[in-house]
Amino acid sequence: MAYRIRKKPVQDSTPEPPPSASPSRSLSSFSVAGPSKNIWGFAGAILLVLLIGTGVVYHIHSDKVKTEAAAAAVETKAEQLYSRGQQTNGPELGKAKKLFEEVMEKYKDTKSARIAPLFLASIENIQTPGSSAKALAWLHQGLDMNAGNMKLLPFYYESMGVTLMSAHQYDQALAMFQKVIDFPEKILADAALFNIGKIYETLNQPALAIVNYKKLVKEFPSSPWAAESEPYLMKNGITPPATTSAAPVVPK
Repeated sequence: MAYRIRKKPVQDSTPEPPPSASPSRSLSSFSVAGPSKNIWGFAGAILLVLLIGTGVVYHIHSDKVKTEAAAAAVETKAEQLYSRGQQTNGPELGKAKKLFEEVMEKYKDTKSARIAPLFLASIENIQTPGSSAKALAWLHQGLDMNAGNMKLLPFYYESMGVTLMSAHQYDQALAMFQKVIDFPEKILADAALFNIGKIYETLNQPALAIVNYKKLVKEFPSSPWAAESEPYLMKNGITPPATTSAAPVVPK
C-alpha cells in the first residue's frame, strides 16, 4: 500500500513582524464624537418629554377653563333665581337650591363651588328659619373649601354669625362677628359691628350695644348699617354724625 508523504513545511527563521496596530484614536475623538451622540440623544429625550408635558398641561388647562365656564353658567342662573325668590320664599328659591347643589356635586374644584355654600346656607335659613343645622353644615363646608381665602372667609364668618344669631346662640355668634372685624381689609366689618350691637340690644345690655354702634358710626360713617343704628343711639341720647347712605332693606 503506497503512502504519499507530505513534506513538513520549513519554518522561516525570520521573525514575523507583529500585526500592525490600527491607528489609535485621539482622546478628542472619544470625548467628542461618542459622547456627542449621547448628548443629542439625551437632549432629544428631554425635548420630547417637554413637548408631551406641554400638551398635557394645555389639555388640563383647557378642560379646567371649560369646567369653570360651565360652573359659572349654572351659578349665574342659580343667582338669578335666588334674587327673585329670596324676598317671597317662592318656587324660584327651590330651583336655585337645586342648581347650587348641582354646582357642588358636578363642579367641586371651581370658583363657583367655593361660593355656592353661602347661597345654600342662606336658602336653608329662609326656607327653615327655625332650624340652623343644615345652614351651618353648608357654611362649615364652605369654610373648609376656602381655607386661607381672605376675600371669601369674612362672608362665611358673617353668614355663620347671622345663622347662629337667629338660632339664639349669641356667644358663638359674637365670636363669628369678631372674626369678621379682625380681618385686615375690614370686609363686612360694618355689618359685623351692627349685628354685635343688635345682639346686645336683644340681651338687654344697652351700654355694650351703644359702644358697638358708636364704633360703627365713627369708623364707617357712610355705611348703611351706620344709618340703621342711628335710631337706637338717638333714643339713648346720643346724636350720631350724619350718614350719607340710606339704611339697607333687610329681608323679612
